[in-house]
Amino acid sequence: MQKIVFMRHSKPDYSFVLERKYIGHGIDLAQLTEEGISIAEKASFDNRLDNSEIIISSPYTRALQTAAIISKNRQLGIKIELDLHEWMPDLSFQFKSIEEALIAEELCTKYKGVCPENSEMKFEDFENVFKRAKKALLRYSSYKKIIVVAHSIVICRFVPYPNIPYCGISEIDFDESYSCTEFDYC
Repeated sequence: MQKIVFMRHSKPDYSFVLERKYIGHGIDLAQLTEEGISIAEKASFDNRLDNSEIIISSPYTRALQTAAIISKNRQLGIKIELDLHEWMPDLSFQFKSIEEALIAEELCTKYKGVCPENSEMKFEDFENVFKRAKKALLRYSSYKKIIVVAHSIVICRFVPYPNIPYCGISEIDFDESYSCTEFDYC
């Protein structure tokens, strides 16, 4: 059985991408705030990360920057996993604001993570979030202990802790039999 140490990314600053009017995945290019950098620096020394062999990160900037800080302070390599990306509030990738993403989030909560067929906003089902993330993590089963830097909705498919703070840490024992947690939303 493998130990996975999940860490949520640190605090992002969306002001740069919003002032440039980025839409869809462009919003996910947001870097960390100065406070976010400080939070990640402190979290990188948490003893629950001891004996980890590698860092696996979501490709989004806020996660990668968090992973880079851990990598620097822990002298660990980083692998980027596309399928650890954030939950998709709009499967057309055309949402134009954080407000639109929040509306999709409200719908997702209302429908317990399942997008109704007749919904005008087509968001990603939570079951798909779990399946793609689990498939990505299984590629690293040869490691005894890994750090996974990802997003709260992704992490909550594996651990039953809602409201994960920035750089919050959760640990699980993981193998191919691991099943999705039943929390409605995170």
